Amino acid sequence: MTKFRIIKSRADSLVRLGAYSTIATPNIIIPTSRGTIPHLTPENVQKHVETPAVFVGLEDFIERVPMKSPIAQFGHSLREYISLLPSSHEIPIFLAPRRSCPIPTSQQNSDKTFSIVTTDGFRQFEVIEYLTLASTLADKDTVILAPVDMPMLISTTKSEGGYSPWKHIGGNRVRKMVVRNEMWSEAALQICAARDVIVPIMPGIKLPDQEEFINKVAVSSAGLTFYDISSPFVPESCAEKLTSPMTGSSADIASLPESISTFARINLAYHNGPHDVLESIAKGYDLFCADWVVTATDAGIAFTFELEQTSDETLPLGISLWENVKYATDLNSLSDDCECHTCKNHHRAYIAHLLSAKEMLAWTLLQIHNLHVASKFMAQIRSAIEQNQFDEASRKFNKTYSAKTQATPGGGPRVRGYQVRLAGLVTDKKLNESPFRSLD
Repeated sequence: MTKFRIIKSRADSLVRLGAYSTIATPNIIIPTSRGTIPHLTPENVQKHVETPAVFVGLEDFIERVPMKSPIAQFGHSLREYISLLPSSHEIPIFLAPRRSCPIPTSQQNSDKTFSIVTTDGFRQFEVIEYLTLASTLADKDTVILAPVDMPMLISTTKSEGGYSPWKHIGGNRVRKMVVRNEMWSEAALQICAARDVIVPIMPGIKLPDQEEFINKVAVSSAGLTFYDISSPFVPESCAEKLTSPMTGSSADIASLPESISTFARINLAYHNGPHDVLESIAKGYDLFCADWVVTATDAGIAFTFELEQTSDETLPLGISLWENVKYATDLNSLSDDCECHTCKNHHRAYIAHLLSAKEMLAWTLLQIHNLHVASKFMAQIRSAIEQNQFDEASRKFNKTYSAKTQATPGGGPRVRGYQVRLAGLVTDKKLNESPFRSLD
């Protein structure tokens, strides 16, 4: 892969314009479920979706014995295994040990293994096995993420039962995390020497405690992955319950060593929408996972926002097509002046009908549209940075659009692996309604 390069930056701002391989930055990485963008077949992706890059979690393909799983016996690249068809270029793959929004696991990591959620339940995956398999599956356009030793949940008292998110990291745990991440990252750089490797800088740990690790990374050809307090390792529903700040809070990009200032910065935190994306760009990040796009599609929301839109009243980010009474006879496209496949060929009434009938095509058409809007939004951001207007455009956007999406009374498709958010795992509530009801 072509190394990350900065195209435009300013001394008084962390915002920057760049390119990572074929990806113009800032940009989004589209998450996948078992190697597939939710609701879309490879053919639809090739024909109708602009795909900067995809995020693949290897745990989606691992069974009881990791190295005997079908993907380990495949003998070809991951790209062939998931049938990721080329569009105008080979779509880059970000290959990680876990999903972009990982499901919590109560099993602890060890020096040689980390815990994953497989098709057969919780399993321990050896670091060497993961790196060996990832290196075998990777092609020239695949980026391998080194595993990270992060606590996900901690056991609660017997009276409370279950698990809760960690509020802080103790001194012994900090030292153990730093040692393990250094060990695992060095192994990744050695075993995957012929591939691009991304290593983590850990949230909640003061940068001086990671200084030796960072300096070693600085002399390598690795990129950097930053995690902050809102990362998927902290359940979103419990974020407000963090009464005491984590040691050192999130990684402060401005205080990172000059030697790594030109490295790519990838934020794998869960973003709630475009407002969070703008905030992350202002903090200096280059790439982000687009789980928020998939979440909106699942909820039946069609995006209608643009970076350059202005209004005297607060606008919603999109429309909820579950409001069948409102849209049952609406023959307008989902969004004015939208050039996506959905808006060119279908209208709101048709998609509202598909949703009410729970037809899978509804979510396919919504996903095509929402990914188009998100890609256009990122292109507008890059244009604003190039014209030195990002700060003003961001301020106007935050003023124009509501950060909250409207409620979706119609629900969505049945919850599957990629939809299992940490917030859902903290409660005992079933994620899917039972299809059977009492005759009474």
